[in-house]
Amino acid sequence: MKSTSFPIKVNPPPFFRDHHVQDRPVFAAVEAMEQLAADTCRRFPGVDGRRLTDIRFDRFLPLDTTDPFPAFNQVDENDDGSLRTTLITRFKSPGAGISRTLKHASLTLGRDLPAAVEPPLEAAASIAGVCTAVDPARIYREMVPFGPSYRNLCEPLLISADGALARVRSPHPVDPRTDLFLGSPYLLDAAFHAACVWCQRFCGIVAFPVSMDRRTAVHPTRLDEVYTARVVPVQTGHEPFVFDIFIYDDTGRLCEAANGVNMRDVSGGRTQPPQGFRLQAHGDPLAPFRRRLSGMVLLERDAVAAFAATALSETEKRRLAPMVPERARGYLSARLALKRLSRSLSGVGDLRPSREIESVAENGQSPQCPLADGTRTDCAVSHDRRFTIAVAAGHPVGVDVEPLSKKPLGAMHLYMDADEQTVVNQSPLGRADASLRVWSAKEAAAKALGIHLAESWERTRVTTVAFESSLLEVDGGKAQTAIHATIDGHLFTVLIVDDGS
Repeated sequence: MKSTSFPIKVNPPPFFRDHHVQDRPVFAAVEAMEQLAADTCRRFPGVDGRRLTDIRFDRFLPLDTTDPFPAFNQVDENDDGSLRTTLITRFKSPGAGISRTLKHASLTLGRDLPAAVEPPLEAAASIAGVCTAVDPARIYREMVPFGPSYRNLCEPLLISADGALARVRSPHPVDPRTDLFLGSPYLLDAAFHAACVWCQRFCGIVAFPVSMDRRTAVHPTRLDEVYTARVVPVQTGHEPFVFDIFIYDDTGRLCEAANGVNMRDVSGGRTQPPQGFRLQAHGDPLAPFRRRLSGMVLLERDAVAAFAATALSETEKRRLAPMVPERARGYLSARLALKRLSRSLSGVGDLRPSREIESVAENGQSPQCPLADGTRTDCAVSHDRRFTIAVAAGHPVGVDVEPLSKKPLGAMHLYMDADEQTVVNQSPLGRADASLRVWSAKEAAAKALGIHLAESWERTRVTTVAFESSLLEVDGGKAQTAIHATIDGHLFTVLIVDDGS
């Protein structure tokens, strides 16, 4: 193995000092990768410098001055033709006169690698589960306290157990550099911030990246555009926590991928999340649904990326085109939920492009969930102004979601008969909660039976209303059980129609 140390100069502009750890300015990891890749490819022009592997951030490089300072790019030429490149500084101890060599970051270039693996479009464009929106002002005040040039989460960050969805940009005013080899460094850096916030919320630890298995600059990003970062948890049971990060433009084109991002606490426990921010462990309110269903996907309508429509088939896009924005948001989130449901039921070997999963039946109205093996499963979907839920079962199934409201009280005479109104009026739940459960159960029944809602009002009769479940009869037949759950002021109802009903 041949090893050569090339002298380089680190020339940090003043705004680089906005990137700091425990109040000390440090050279950003993304800048170390940029400098090593650009310098090495200039010296070895035949190497593919946009596929980086085995990336290590070994030691912070303090920026104690705004003046340029010397460093070294140590390049080791491996037998397979790849290059191991390391950012090194040399430090002489005051008084003792002893020189030390410090390794700050290292990575390998030139390995023959397959294309970056990205999640299916419907998973890249959404995050599942109940979301928390975190304002960037709070993030940069309390969680990632960087200066203005490194505050590049530009819209509320959306996080759930499924990961994070972030809008990321480069700073304003724009970095004047015009020769960035890997594209804008600020986007991946902002995605690191999103992952850091996720760790604080779900793990109770302030974690920053210490290594990466691989980074691929597929289409180098621009300093003047806004992108979407999708952060996917891979292993979060213990440190180092592992994430995959994907950065997309607004057409849904993958621009950058970072796989195997390892994150841990680098403060020795001195830095803690804001008080009360960590999510406290509690039971899953939808657990009764999961026990009865073969599959379920819950999305929030706001937790959908700008490029989400690129996951739709041509038929789905034609139906979307004339819709007003509010209706379009519900339609789009329902399509994504059904596609995610289809893929989860089909298993890990499902390689279908998102656009080939048709989520609307041939009648142009009903949802469908085609599996990879060509079969279809019973499914249903519902959405309100916040949530979208798609479910599948081995029997006809219906689902409904409604905001908690007194509105159904005013129309009881339309969808209840006299006996049902008596059940509601005498319910210990109170008239408002009881009437909403009757309404929701009949909505779910309409979907399970494949009939219009008005027909469901006539053909179904609710005999028992309770907090967690209600009983109803269809055409006077066998009693069916509608299961209820509440989340953040919304009522969810699932009805699976038993055989023989």
